[in-house]
Amino acid sequence: MIQSAALLLALVAAGPSPSPSPAATAQPSPAAPASVAPAGAPPAAATTSPGPAPVATATPTPYAYRFVPRQPDHIEPGTPQIFAVYLNSKQLRSLGPILIKVVTSPDVTKVISRNGGQEGSIPMIAPGDFEANGKLPKVPFIAAGITIDLEFVATSSTGQKVTVRVPVRID
Repeated sequence: MIQSAALLLALVAAGPSPSPSPAATAQPSPAAPASVAPAGAPPAAATTSPGPAPVATATPTPYAYRFVPRQPDHIEPGTPQIFAVYLNSKQLRSLGPILIKVVTSPDVTKVISRNGGQEGSIPMIAPGDFEANGKLPKVPFIAAGITIDLEFVATSSTGQKVTVRVPVRID
């Protein structure tokens, strides 16, 4: 049954795109009387019927957990900011995948994540966009089920830093 559904989806996706119906195409009618514009009047603009409206499709995101830290009321110019941290889940599994996206102010040049004496750099994809993925280390069974704070530290080109702590559960 699953293979049939996949085949059906593949056939629908590979099918030809719809063409406009003959009624939507503007063609002169031989029975329509010709009209003459008065001298000096601008020519009439040609009208066309609009095609079908584009359909928006949602792109699935791998980030199920979004953490938005509270921003200070007054931010000094040049102070780096972390606007949001996205993770694949709020519950991370020992030896499981971890996907990270950190959205920062454009002046941030480096972001690291750290916890328990370990840290790693998160590569910059574009100004203000840092992303990484990987695999969590083995967590001792005694630590399973606890909530920890992952720290994210953003550093600007002037050396100023801001730290955000994101709570996650380890299973």
